[in-house]
Amino acid sequence: MPRLSSKAKYIKEVFELYKKKGLNLSMEQIADELHVTKKTLYNNFASKEEMLLTVVDHFFYGLECKMHDSVKNSRNAIEAMLLVNATIRSEIEKLGTLLLEDLSSENVDMFAHTNRSSFYSRVIMENLKKGMAEGLYRKDLNIEYVTLFYTSAIELFYKGGSSYRHIKNSCVFHSELVKHHLYSVVTTEGREILESYL
Repeated sequence: MPRLSSKAKYIKEVFELYKKKGLNLSMEQIADELHVTKKTLYNNFASKEEMLLTVVDHFFYGLECKMHDSVKNSRNAIEAMLLVNATIRSEIEKLGTLLLEDLSSENVDMFAHTNRSSFYSRVIMENLKKGMAEGLYRKDLNIEYVTLFYTSAIELFYKGGSSYRHIKNSCVFHSELVKHHLYSVVTTEGREILESYL
């Protein structure tokens, strides 16, 4: 197993610390908790803000790998979307209440400086093509627009400064979004399969 770089190690440790104690920690407190000096932290992160964004990216990278596995292990496009939703729900719940509340009140744009939007766009676009090929999604869908509708809702929810970020239960938000999306794209056969899963 490859050895973690010191920065990768600190990212994991800070992430665990944020889950336990929230985001309202100074660099000094973080250094104390990790038993390192502030200088060590600043050698790895230019600022507290960069540290937070790096930790958020670490979380989303892990989530996206698990989402990819969910899609790969699904039997059809509908099941893929439901498994992706279950993965998102599980990973969000692991963050804990304190970190989730802090993230919703911080002005952190979780889509800034990443290709996260394009990742979600690809997931939805590929899922739509798969579902149409399987006959479970309508043939008349405009893939580009339907993808845009879905990803815009996700982006709005996570964007810094958005009032939607203050919705208390992000798991319910994701579940409702997936259900709304699937009911809007399925064929009659697809609807029966969807309802058997729900």
